[in-house]
Amino acid sequence: MTGGLIAGIALDGIVRAAIWPESQQLYVVSIPDNIGVGRITNVTFITFNGGTIVNNTNITLDGAAIASGVTDKNGMAEFMVNATTNGSINVTAEKQGFHNGTSLIIATPGLIMTSSPASITSGTATYVNFSVTGMNKPVEGATVNLTGAGIDLEGITTSDGKIIMQVNAPSTGRIIASAKKTGYADDSTVIMSTGRQTLSVSSTHSSLTINVPVYVTFTVTAGGSPVNDVKVSLSGSATGSGITNQDGRAIIQVVPQSAGTISILATGTGFADGSTTMTSTGTQGLAIASSQATVTAGVPSYLLFTVTSGNNAVSDATVNLTGVATGTGVTNQNGQVIMQINSTGSGSFSASVNKQGYSSGSMALSASGQAALAVSANPSNIANGILTYVTFTVMSGNSAVGGATVSVSGGGISTDGMTNSAGQVTLQLNSGSAGTINVIARKTGFVDGLTTLAH
Repeated sequence: MTGGLIAGIALDGIVRAAIWPESQQLYVVSIPDNIGVGRITNVTFITFNGGTIVNNTNITLDGAAIASGVTDKNGMAEFMVNATTNGSINVTAEKQGFHNGTSLIIATPGLIMTSSPASITSGTATYVNFSVTGMNKPVEGATVNLTGAGIDLEGITTSDGKIIMQVNAPSTGRIIASAKKTGYADDSTVIMSTGRQTLSVSSTHSSLTINVPVYVTFTVTAGGSPVNDVKVSLSGSATGSGITNQDGRAIIQVVPQSAGTISILATGTGFADGSTTMTSTGTQGLAIASSQATVTAGVPSYLLFTVTSGNNAVSDATVNLTGVATGTGVTNQNGQVIMQINSTGSGSFSASVNKQGYSSGSMALSASGQAALAVSANPSNIANGILTYVTFTVMSGNSAVGGATVSVSGGGISTDGMTNSAGQVTLQLNSGSAGTINVIARKTGFVDGLTTLAH
């Protein structure tokens, strides 16, 4: 690549090696070789001899700019050059064993142009401030020309180097703003003309209840990005307004005064309005559901109650139990509450729910009597004085009951065990005297089961 640069420059007559080749003559190339006055420019210097790069070469600048540096292993050096006056910058390349190489950089006063803002909305008239300077001073009489996005405007800077132009681009795209003045290098900048985006507004609630205050968060976006400083206005069944923050959100307390539609309008400078609606209704009804509808009388158990209104969970609702079971609880943010139930006996009880702004709801539950246990033995007859393994099976209806305690007493026997998940337990028995051998199966929530063993 370096060889290509050297060859190209030699053809332009800048490098004298193409005309007067000398084996120990240094040559230096500056890229670029023309810079603006009053602005800092990164310039790359390349040193070579006879088509071969020369590294570790001292580069010195004098004249319209002063600077120095040393080329690297690739024969290149890059440093910032700041021309303080127009004219020539002398470039000298020095290395022991070589004749010095020289070249020139031309410094021309350059214009520096800036615009504010750098982006406008198409179809919206916007005042744009242009500033033109040269060598850190305002440039009066510079021609500022705007082209692109359907416009073609021109103006002249005043004594402060500035001009204000009203720009109303009929289409989107790039607007090239150029500054020109005789004796200066031109400069330009780009102003983007963008389309007018439409605001999108959404809310955390879609339906509210009359006279029930609710803090609603409204989110405003455009093209998927949040938009701040947008006014969100409510009208219809509820009124109010707010301004979005950096996250595009505005929190407004909404209190519907009547049933109907609440209109939400989002308005912001440079954007097309966005809108949505909410509804307000009369008193909403509460619904309550339980994890189970029946409990066992006299046996403590936990029930999960869920309170909703429509498809929405309702928090801070009070659940009351009355009847053979009593208690009170308050729902969490998920509309749920867990309550311990300990009925005083068999019968029915109800769960009712209440909250301000809602009509109450209720459901019926019941506490049933305890189921009875049945216990059987295999074998059911044992011989005195002979050690025998007996398997006991505990059932309730047609279901095996695990975790039941089986106690055997009488006939010189006193032992017990607990049934497994199949409702069975095997005990080693050895009767040593006459008398009845009683077998009792017990488990909380069940009526005891009784049987006897013959011997």
